[in-house]
Amino acid sequence: MSAEGHVLEKSYSSKSLIKYILVLAVFLGALWLSFQNDGPSKFPKQITDEFTFTAWVNDGEDYLKKNYRWITKIIASYIKEGYYVLEDFLIDSPWLLIAAILFLPCLIAGGLRLGLYSMFVVYFWGAVGMWDESMQTLALMGLSVFLCVFFGVILGILCSQSNRFDNFMKPVLDTMQVMPAFVYLFPALFFFGIGGAPAILATMIYAMPPVIRLTNSGIRQVSKETIESATSFGSSKLQLLFKIKIPLSLPSIMMGINQVIMMALALVVLACFIGAEGIGGQVWLAIRNLDVGWAMEGGLCILFMAILFDRFSMSFSKQKETLPSDVQKFYLLPQSWEKYQIARVLEKPLALIHVIIKYICEKVTNLISDVFKYLISIFNKDFADEIGELISKRYYLIPSFIAFFIIILIDAFVVNIGSFPSEWKLSIRQPIAETVKSLTVNPSFIGFTKGLRAFVYLNLLRPLDTFLTHIPWWYTMGIFTAIGYFTVGLRFAIVTVLLLFFIAACGIWTQSMVTLSSVLVSVALCFALGVPLGIIASYNKRFRDIQNVILDAMQTLPYFCYLIPVLMFFGGGIVSAVLATVIYAIPPIIRLTSLGLTQVSGSFSEVSRSFGGTLLQTLNKVKFPLAVPSLVIGFNQTVIMAFAMQIVTPLIGGKGLGLEVFNGLARSDTGRGLAAGIGIVLMAIIIDRISLAWTKKQRIALGLEKKQV
Repeated sequence: MSAEGHVLEKSYSSKSLIKYILVLAVFLGALWLSFQNDGPSKFPKQITDEFTFTAWVNDGEDYLKKNYRWITKIIASYIKEGYYVLEDFLIDSPWLLIAAILFLPCLIAGGLRLGLYSMFVVYFWGAVGMWDESMQTLALMGLSVFLCVFFGVILGILCSQSNRFDNFMKPVLDTMQVMPAFVYLFPALFFFGIGGAPAILATMIYAMPPVIRLTNSGIRQVSKETIESATSFGSSKLQLLFKIKIPLSLPSIMMGINQVIMMALALVVLACFIGAEGIGGQVWLAIRNLDVGWAMEGGLCILFMAILFDRFSMSFSKQKETLPSDVQKFYLLPQSWEKYQIARVLEKPLALIHVIIKYICEKVTNLISDVFKYLISIFNKDFADEIGELISKRYYLIPSFIAFFIIILIDAFVVNIGSFPSEWKLSIRQPIAETVKSLTVNPSFIGFTKGLRAFVYLNLLRPLDTFLTHIPWWYTMGIFTAIGYFTVGLRFAIVTVLLLFFIAACGIWTQSMVTLSSVLVSVALCFALGVPLGIIASYNKRFRDIQNVILDAMQTLPYFCYLIPVLMFFGGGIVSAVLATVIYAIPPIIRLTSLGLTQVSGSFSEVSRSFGGTLLQTLNKVKFPLAVPSLVIGFNQTVIMAFAMQIVTPLIGGKGLGLEVFNGLARSDTGRGLAAGIGIVLMAIIIDRISLAWTKKQRIALGLEKKQV
């Protein structure tokens, strides 16, 4: 090595040493200051007394309720009527008709696999005795999604046609997307009362942003060449929009609808706290009664419903690919299963069933198409050909209507099939309850749960909680401001000070630090568990495939349901809240660790091995440094999900800002609950922007991104 290289290496080592010494000094200073306070650090009382944000919100709410309550009553009455009509239809209709309504669209969109899965979901709803509750949840979600899509697509189109309107909507949508779901229940409750109507309106507001954004993005991404070509043929703006732009942006719009469905289902479950009926209410009652089996039945109903609608909506957004006949051997089961003998055995009867159903539907549709063509051709032959072609292309549609009509006739005149057959009932409540009971009295399991609770609380949660709450507020603000300045810049540092000052001035500084400690412990546990699992998945394809199935289910399940397994095995308390957060927030770090390591070029590993590097050396010295940007993104998403989970953890003993939100809802104190919800959002924004900026610097350092001048 040259003398110049030695000098540079020495300089770099000196800078690193200074950096570590500075970090250690900051930590030791914070530790010393935390011991100087007898109790938790408190913001100056004269400032919190003058900054009456909660009072302003409550006064504004009272003013709106006094002067504009008549408008909300009119809106609520129309929504109630629509909801009751849909709910009565779903509950009073024969179960077989509901099964057909779900089966046939799933068959059309996703093939026989999705159709058969829809039948399983319908059976499970009835078998566990939650048919009415499932229909209530379906009605709430269905009407909410319809309103979201209707207004969201309109707003997305307006955003795509006007840059000024788009710039106005961006900060509004950003605020809507970072606000915790539970906070939307406050205005809905106090303006629209309790029941299904406020739940639908809260869900609509919460779930609308994705479809607005993706509609806007899809329309704007239509190629200029296509637009110029259509314009050159004399297309007007409306024709260009409805004939070209919207049809070409349908995959993006359907992706937005998919996200709307998932978000709507997540909030519909929480809507039980404002009087909405459905599965969420059953789960909440089960949690309150400590009935684990009952809660698990409800949780599984929600999970299967979420997976069903997720796969259904995704099937419309995906482009269907047809492989050559000599390559594509499986048409129903995944192509990757071809190597398994049992999959090859199952594929043949499933494919035969699919062919028979398709053949019958095509023949029936063609027959009806010919009849319509003959009748209409008497008056207009050209129009008859168009109608015939339109009907023949949708060979599942006509048989679907025929099937619905036959089911209604059978129910009305032949035999009553309105209720789910009682002989098909299958309760899993008792076996689950007995299994949990056997585990909870098992000495080994008791020792494990107690040891884990004690370790998390005594070694992680309590020390960090005490440390953060006892540090002077100004010191904590200074640390976050300094981090923001060195990672993002001066402007963000100023914004950080203002945001933290807002939290402190609202009188929720201590609660914010409690929330922060819970989030940090949860994220640390997510890393401790998720990174090794991601490493194993990056080296073992079979393990990765199994893991992806589990992670897909975890990311589909609404976060309300993560309280159930924790409640089953660990009971209530702040440690249980942390463990529930870990289960909910761990999938991103697992996925992105595996993705980051697998995306590292194989040539780097080969070079390392050629120089005698072991597997651990290659992983530690080569792959991990190159995968740092992906790991930091995983950290970012894990943090955001951990903050989102703080809203529901008070149900099983969580504390901090989430508890303040619950107390605000219980006491009808909108200002207090809103301030706590905003506090969660602001802390999440600060950590989000810092982690993203640090990720960008790492990508620039690795040569993956160019530095902007």
